[in-house]
Amino acid sequence: MSFLPLEKLINLYDGYRKVIKHNALEVLILQHEGQLYVLQNRCPHQEQPLHTAEVQGSVIFCSRHQYGFDLTTGKQLESACAALKLYPPIFEGAVVGIEVDSD
Repeated sequence: MSFLPLEKLINLYDGYRKVIKHNALEVLILQHEGQLYVLQNRCPHQEQPLHTAEVQGSVIFCSRHQYGFDLTTGKQLESACAALKLYPPIFEGAVVGIEVDSD
């Protein structure tokens, strides 16, 4: 596993969203109500991008079918599809990132 830097901490604020692509990986980094989340950027149901999805509390709602996913567990609230993949944020100095498989 290796550290993949995503963003400088100084750039983060509530409402922040950014899609990062690395090889086949596409993640969304977002900050909402003081919490930082890193998750797959596609809904597991039909691959709808999530970077424009609505967030309420700790739930993100896919804009295609309004399926809600818990941002702390990744579980889909209606149990209609697979869980959303979450990546624990890792802080190294003034940068946040995630661990990825070494290629």
